[in-house]
Formats: sequence, structure tokens, C-alpha cells
Amino acid sequence: MAYIYAKVKESLANEAKRFECISKRYQLPYCIMLVWFEGEEDVSDIIVANTRCADKFVKIDEHLYGLIFFANRPDAHTKVTNKILYILEKQYPSHKISIGVACSDSDEIQDVTARAVQNLLSAKEQDYNTIVDTF
Repeated sequence: MAYIYAKVKESLANEAKRFECISKRYQLPYCIMLVWFEGEEDVSDIIVANTRCADKFVKIDEHLYGLIFFANRPDAHTKVTNKILYILEKQYPSHKISIGVACSDSDEIQDVTARAVQNLLSAKEQDYNTIVDTF
């Protein structure tokens, strides 16, 4: 977990601070979604095409992608993650896709990032495409 956490934290650092600042000012929670795609294809364009312009996408490494977005509705994280998983499964039915997501309430960015990484690792342990969003 330490390696993935460090890589995610480094890749999302600047954007995460901005989201955290806006979140505190406007009492608007944000979510960090991590997508692990076990395939050679780059799915960046697919993820970006299915997110809002205010969301921040980051390609972390060849298999790992990150997205930070505001949870303007209580079910925002569910809608976003299910949409991304559905589209990737449809496009690449023979590839394993794991998604971990965590949302903030009043948590610090390190806590949200750590939960997202932990949820991703739990999703990767499954034998099938899955989303883990344990808060």
C-alpha cells in the first residue's frame, strides 16, 4: 500500500489541495476515485470523456488513473464510479477493472487518499470487476 499511496499522493498533490480548499470554504465534499485497468490500452480518453469539466483527471502510471470530483449530491460517487466501470467493461469486456473511491466529509486530504488507496487494493483482491467505496 505504501508504494501506491506515495505515487497517488504525489500525482494528485496540487489538485487535491485545491479541491480541499474549495471543499472547506463551501462545505462541499469531494471524492477521490482510483481506477486500476489491467490492460495495455490507455483508457485516459474514455475516463475524461465521461466526467465533468470541473473534475480533475490524472494518469498516475500505465495501469492506474485518478479522478478528483466534487460530490454535489449524496450519490455522486456512486453515479460516477458506476458510469466509468460500465463504459470500460463495455469497451474492454475481457480486462479486469478495479475502482476504489473515498469521499471527504471534514477529513484531511491524506485520510481521503489513504481510504481511496485501501479501497482500490480491496477491489483488486476480487476476482471480478468491482467498486469498493467503504467509508
